[in-house]
Amino acid sequence: MLLSLFQAKRSFMRIRTVIIVLGIFLTQVACKQANENSQTLTLEKSSVPSPQFWAHHYNMVMDVSYGDDPDQRVDVYTYGKYIGEPNWFERSEDKRPTLVWIHGGGWRYGNKETDTWFFIHFLERGWNVVNVEHRKGVGTAPNAAEDVLTVMKWISENAETYRLDTDKIVVSGASSGGHLALLAGLINSVPKSHPSYIGDQIRIQAIINWYGATDLNKIETYLSDHLPDQNFVMNWVQGKENAQELITKYSPIQYVTENAPPILTIQGDEDTLTPYAQAVLLHEKLENVGAQNHKLLTLKGGTHIGFSEEQFQLSFKTVFDFLDANP
Repeated sequence: MLLSLFQAKRSFMRIRTVIIVLGIFLTQVACKQANENSQTLTLEKSSVPSPQFWAHHYNMVMDVSYGDDPDQRVDVYTYGKYIGEPNWFERSEDKRPTLVWIHGGGWRYGNKETDTWFFIHFLERGWNVVNVEHRKGVGTAPNAAEDVLTVMKWISENAETYRLDTDKIVVSGASSGGHLALLAGLINSVPKSHPSYIGDQIRIQAIINWYGATDLNKIETYLSDHLPDQNFVMNWVQGKENAQELITKYSPIQYVTENAPPILTIQGDEDTLTPYAQAVLLHEKLENVGAQNHKLLTLKGGTHIGFSEEQFQLSFKTVFDFLDANP
C-alpha cells in the first residue's frame, strides 16, 4: 500500500515537472515571438523617412587644391544621395545654393577644420558648402585675401562638377574670415577693381560678416593705441615695404558702392578686438552710397565670439531670415 502511494506520488511529480518545463518553453516561445513582432514593428516604423535626419545626404571631398601652396585647399560638402557600389555617391542633379566659409585667426592662426559648427545649419537646409583654407602667418599679407579671391574663381570653374549654383553664392566668415568674406563679395561687385574679379560669372547672393574688420587703417590705429601686443593688422603686413598701401587696398570699405550685395553684420558692442565702430563704419557707408538690403545685428554686451545662448539663437535665426529676404 505504502509502495503504491510512493509510486503514485513520483508519477505525479514527474507529470508536474513536465507541465512546468512545458510552460516555461511555451512562455519563452511566446516572448520570442512577441520580441520578433516588436522588432518587425520597429523596423517598419524606421523605414518611414524622417525629416530630422539629413547627414546621409552629404559627401565631403577633403583638401581639394585651388593653388600650388599646401595651404591653398578647400573642403567641398555636396548634397546628393548614396547609391552603393561602384560609384557610391551621386551628387544632386539640381545645383545647390552654396556657402563659402572662411575661418578666423587674424590671418595668422586658425584652420578650416575647427569652424564646421558655423555652417552645420546650412548643410541642414540642403546647401552645398566650400570650406576654405588659406595661406597665413606673420608677414604674409596679402596672401589670405588673394587666396579667397582665387577660390571664387575656382568656384566658377568647378561649379558643374560639384553642382554649385553660381547664382546663389553666399560668402561668410568670422573675425579675419569676416574681413575676407567682405573683400571677396565686395570686390566682385565692382568690375575691374581687381585682376581676380569674377563678378560677371558668379552672383553674390549675400555676405554674412561675423565681427570682421572693415577699415584696416582705423582698426590698426585702435590696436596700436589699446592692444599693441595683439595688433593683428601690423602682424599681417610685418616686413612689407608697402605695408600702408596693403592696409588700404585690402580694406573692404574701399569697395563699398551702391551695387554692393546684401550684407549682414553680426557684432557685439563690447568687442575689444574688432571694435563695434568697425561695423558701424561699414553700414553707415552702405547707407550713404545708397546700397540696398544691409543689416547690422548688434548684440548688446557681446564680445569677440562671446555671445549668450539667446544671442547665438538670434544670430542664426537672423542669418536665415536675411537670406530668405534676399534670395
